[in-house]
This record gives sequence, C-alpha cells and structure tokens, in this order.
Amino acid sequence: MKRLLLILLLVFPNSAFAYVTGVDDIDPHITQDEQDKFDAAVLSYYKEPTTAKVNIVLDLMNNTEMLRKKTSWPPLVGFLTVVFGAHKDHVMNWMSRNDYNTYAEDVIVAALLHAKLKESALVFAQAHHWKPEEIEHIREYEDPVDMKTLVIVLPGHIDTLWGAFFASGDEIYVEEIINVLFMKELPMSETVDMPAPTALEENKRLAEKTLTYYAPDHPAVREAIERRIKEEDEGVRKLILRQLLPNQNSK
Repeated sequence: MKRLLLILLLVFPNSAFAYVTGVDDIDPHITQDEQDKFDAAVLSYYKEPTTAKVNIVLDLMNNTEMLRKKTSWPPLVGFLTVVFGAHKDHVMNWMSRNDYNTYAEDVIVAALLHAKLKESALVFAQAHHWKPEEIEHIREYEDPVDMKTLVIVLPGHIDTLWGAFFASGDEIYVEEIINVLFMKELPMSETVDMPAPTALEENKRLAEKTLTYYAPDHPAVREAIERRIKEEDEGVRKLILRQLLPNQNSK
C-alpha cells in the first residue's frame, strides 16, 4: 500500500481532498451485526464517551473489510482525530496492540498527526515497522489542520466533519456542514479534479442528505438547523433549512 497520502486527508488550507491510492473502492463485505455494532459505537459516542466504544471501532476497522472502501476513511479519521486529541492519556493503550492491518495503521497515523500528536505517530509507525523514509516523512510533517475550520472542498470533508461531530457533539461541525448549502462557489476550485460546479453540487447534495438523515435522532443537529432558521432573514434560505426538518414547525 502506498502510505502517507492519507496524511493529507484533511488537507492543507490551500489544497484539495487527497484521495487515497492503494485502497479498493469496493462495497466491502460487512455483516449486519458488524455494521450495527459500528453504528452504535460511533453515533452514540458523544452522548456517552467510553473507551469500550473506541475499542469496538478499532476492532472493526482492523477485523473487517470496511477500510477497503475509500469513503469509509474520512469519517473515521475525523472521529479518531477528535478522540485521540481529547484522550491523550489513553492513546498509548489504543496504539499498543500489534495486530492492526495496513489500512488501519494508516488511518491511525493520519488521525494522530491531525490531533497534533506527532511523537505518538512516530512511536506507532516505528513499532509497526514502517519504512525509514515513511517515518522520516512523519518526522518532517507539520500539520496545519484545525478540524473546526476545515475548508470543505469535496464530499470527503463533509464525512470527516460528521466523524468529528460524533466524537465530540460539538455543533460547530454541524454549522460548517450547514454552510455548504449556501456556498456560491467552491473554495479553491482550481485544485479539484472534477469540474467545480459538479463538486459544489455534490457537496450540497451530501450536506442536505446527511443533515436530513441525522436531524431526527440527534438533537444537537436539529437544534443547529433550527437556530439557523431563526437567524436567517432571506426567505429562500429559510425554506431550504426548513426542508431539512420536514416534521418540525420551525419558524
């Protein structure tokens, strides 16, 4: 596998989302039981954060094929970045197991770097016998990413912010996703492989879909949307936001 491209997953402020090579973009074979365990651990984490839930996530990353699908990486990096940053005292325990698969190793190193835990990333990479040039790349890397000000360029960024939200419950990530609905142009569109209008519309589609999906079961999401409805002066923008809450009487 070609390592370290994932380190750019959350991007420099002036670059686009880095798609990861070496990963099969397949529909992985995940049993319903495995999917249910994963969803329960991640989606409920911010309501009741426990190390047991993190262990479940790490086990499933390692012992299933979920990481063979590229779209599973961004939310996991977002989730683990916030978890690692908030629980530095427990990071060594999570790192100490020696049976991680290659994909899981890359996700963990990326999350450690984005959590500003470079020394831990180096220890982990060395313990898992990464090549000298890969370790040197980590040593030289200075990560500029602040998850709370992540520039959303492609849909993977939205998934990353959802991962960060479920790790923290912080509505700031929801606010950033809401903002996508009203973007008039794609930030730094010259760095995106697909045509800018296509990427912009895809971002809006995913933002709308995920906000609508999560709002019913997550009060923080619903409240962030309702707050924006009250703040908006423009009728069209209010209408767009109200459509995310079809069963609500938001005004």
